[in-house]
Amino acid sequence: MSLQELNIRLKDYFIELGFQYVELPLVHDSDIFYETSGEEIRSQMYSFIDGSGKEKCLRPDMTIPTCQSFIKSNDKKNEANLCYTGPVFRSINGINDASIELNQSGVEIIFTEKKLKTIYEKDIYTLKTAVKILEKLNINEYQIKIGSLNLFNSFISYLDLPIRWKQRIVRHFFRRAYFDSLLNRLGQGVGYDELKKDEIINERLGLDANSSANLVDLINSNSNSGSGSRTVEEIVSRFQEKSENIVSESNGKQMVNLIKSFLGLNASLDTFPNILREFVSDQKLDFFKKEIDGMEEFKNAVSSEMDISKFNFNNDFGHSIEFYDGVMFEIYDQSGNLKLITGGRYDKLLNILGSRNKLSAIGFATNNNNLSKIL
Repeated sequence: MSLQELNIRLKDYFIELGFQYVELPLVHDSDIFYETSGEEIRSQMYSFIDGSGKEKCLRPDMTIPTCQSFIKSNDKKNEANLCYTGPVFRSINGINDASIELNQSGVEIIFTEKKLKTIYEKDIYTLKTAVKILEKLNINEYQIKIGSLNLFNSFISYLDLPIRWKQRIVRHFFRRAYFDSLLNRLGQGVGYDELKKDEIINERLGLDANSSANLVDLINSNSNSGSGSRTVEEIVSRFQEKSENIVSESNGKQMVNLIKSFLGLNASLDTFPNILREFVSDQKLDFFKKEIDGMEEFKNAVSSEMDISKFNFNNDFGHSIEFYDGVMFEIYDQSGNLKLITGGRYDKLLNILGSRNKLSAIGFATNNNNLSKIL
């Protein structure tokens, strides 16, 4: 099946299922993708400076443009089932001359949680829709990899670590190389006092690496707003002191081993709640009962609606797309080598993009280039 035929067929399938089709622009402001999409997509973006001097990009993703379209035209509404199809543009390994145009089709489901009958209602509906699309294409053998950022965040919140270390570990989960370096530092008993001042500034003010160089100018420009006679060096030094949060080497190693053991949990969804119980028992942890009960509820919800034997739950999953904040999933062909669909929950993104309403959302996108290889 040609890509063009596949794009049309998927669009028609989504509309048959009741989704509203949206046309999306190819060119967007780069900033929002830098802020929300994660390292993988950021490194692959095609960006350029327009005539006004503003940085633009060819869309590397469809979720953000779809949400922006919803906010612009429907922000008084609290729900929508939207679909799209078309190309996204990314470079391979960040090299522009090794470019690729990826064809995607997908859905974004926007809703308010207070209207849900069960906590996992929209997650199950989205997974069922993704599987239904594959079966419409006569793809009946596939594997589903699934994870949950909520589960990871909850686990970190219970650990015997200073709050700022917890925040950093959660915040940088999507930056795999930096995440691994954080764990290495933690295992060596490194405290915030040993971090570079610009890293502390970035962390405390939420600035990116390019912005931290402007901190001194920022302080100087506000020198009459309460800093008194203190020098810039004194202000930064005090800022650093407030950010100190030392972890002992022994406790750091213990926490790193615990985190790595947790991330190493990987099993069929049918057995995963029991694997989690065994882990908590073996580690002699006195927390996580609520989360295990939640996993049991999710497992039961999946098994009542779908073939649970196709699901594998992996705690160390979901490092690639930064705006996901709940259940995340990928669907592969029978061999497990060809990624066909990527999706997940993103409850905070709409507010980040400017929605005035408290909305939740979940969606997925098909990789039509890969689908066409097996059709």
